[in-house]
Amino acid sequence: MKKTIILFILLGLVLSCGKESKLSQKFNCTSTKFENTKSILDFNKNFKLNIPTSWNTKLYFSEFESEIFTADTLKQLTESFILATSFNLGEIVFNKEYYVRNDSILNRNNLELIKDGNDSFQSKQAYWFVAKGIKNGFTFHQFTISSKITKNSYFNASAEIYGDENVEERICEVISILDKVQFLQ
Repeated sequence: MKKTIILFILLGLVLSCGKESKLSQKFNCTSTKFENTKSILDFNKNFKLNIPTSWNTKLYFSEFESEIFTADTLKQLTESFILATSFNLGEIVFNKEYYVRNDSILNRNNLELIKDGNDSFQSKQAYWFVAKGIKNGFTFHQFTISSKITKNSYFNASAEIYGDENVEERICEVISILDKVQFLQ
């Protein structure tokens, strides 16, 4: 009996490890693996990212948020992305006012909404979008996801993707990193 239970547990672990996230499925991502990674904790120890050791990373914190900024500075800007992740204190509600405010911010920054959706992110309620515009003389794509972690906290991640080549592939790389975010609460 014990052997049967252990077998089912192991089988469940194997099957869940290969399961793609909803975001990964939405963007038709193939598995992305980064070599030589390190774990980075945000300043307030709310979450942990696994990123390549060669990436340049900065931490920031305030009374209400704790952020990790990271990028592969060994690649050209049009071949990589800049990723900003943050754990925020405060309530986030995905309602009409939230979407109107988000649209207003996109308009103010001259960004055109390409696609968006409400999906779960690590079993939590989330909203994501991809927008496009011009920044620093380059075509610019922004992939952003916001996820409610608790009643009074939420997680944001935003990737700046410059240029028009391999945009979906770079979004998939971002999603691959975000799928492995560990929340430490």
